[in-house]
Amino acid sequence: MLTLLADFPHDTVAVRAAGVLCGTDYQQVLVPEIEQKLQDHACIRLWYEFDPDFQGITVGTLWHDAVLGFFHLSDFSRIVVLADDTRMRGMAQTLAGMIPCPVKVFPLQMREQAKVWLNEESVTV
Repeated sequence: MLTLLADFPHDTVAVRAAGVLCGTDYQQVLVPEIEQKLQDHACIRLWYEFDPDFQGITVGTLWHDAVLGFFHLSDFSRIVVLADDTRMRGMAQTLAGMIPCPVKVFPLQMREQAKVWLNEESVTV
């Protein structure tokens, strides 16, 4: 299940993944929120938090995640992933190398440091 999180800047999509993620989580929660934010912003930031009770992702959801990445990959200016599970952290760090914006993975106890990093201005060289 994906839940939208409040108390983030208007240019940020913030979600928490808990239990088992399925395709409808992407279709009904994540994609509409991304598309709504993109109506007001050329680029947005993504906060993706894995709850300690996160159990996994269905195969169909992996497809939705790939489609989301294909259509919105260049729409993100910065991505934060918060997870304590070592498998999720490793997967996020591996995928970070394939994403054209800064991505940083934090453990859940570093939530405040993650918020500071997410809200930093991106430096273009």
